[in-house]
Amino acid sequence: MSIVRVNFLPEFYLGEDAVLLTLDGSGVDEMKDAVEEARNNGSSRFVHDGVDQEFHIEPGAATVELSPSRVVWRLDQAKAAEISQDLVALGVPRDSGRTAGHFYIDMTSPAETLVISRDEYTDVVYPGVTPQ
Repeated sequence: MSIVRVNFLPEFYLGEDAVLLTLDGSGVDEMKDAVEEARNNGSSRFVHDGVDQEFHIEPGAATVELSPSRVVWRLDQAKAAEISQDLVALGVPRDSGRTAGHFYIDMTSPAETLVISRDEYTDVVYPGVTPQ
């Protein structure tokens, strides 16, 4: 079973709020495929562990709406391309064979930073926190 978890974490990134996207290798592939489908078709969705992940391409958007059973990604083409490129990079093992790594993406809501992480934080299941 792959790992795809999205959490809002207060004070997670240098004392600032962040959205953490936790993935393993299969989860990276699922997210990459969904982002690419949305880039090509304007929207996409998949369900993972009972959580509906929806992607919508909208001009000027860079937001994530979180609830326990649904995550709605609203991204413009440039932000979707940036996320897709980072997912491609996370899908390729380094020369050392290591796969763990992360990228930081500027967002507008519910936090200014999205952390996309592969094979990090996978043993931790963060409680659902609703952004204020």
